[in-house]
Amino acid sequence: MTGAYILIEAIPGKAIELMNIIKGLPGVKTAHLVTGPYDLIIYVEAADLKSLGEVIVKKIQATGAVARTLTCITVEQ
Repeated sequence: MTGAYILIEAIPGKAIELMNIIKGLPGVKTAHLVTGPYDLIIYVEAADLKSLGEVIVKKIQATGAVARTLTCITVEQ
């Protein structure tokens, strides 16, 4: 299992909408709206690195409400 924290900057005015979409995605374990340079921090688990990349690119970034992401892959469980 591969886990990662993903810091997400939403398009202005879309953070809450994005949060509601992301909460329902497979593999998303936690999701929080936060203050600071990012709008959301989520924790995702996937079977492997390739699957994790697919979740990020094909599910999260494809929502149309994401300005940018920063992915921090965990190195220990």
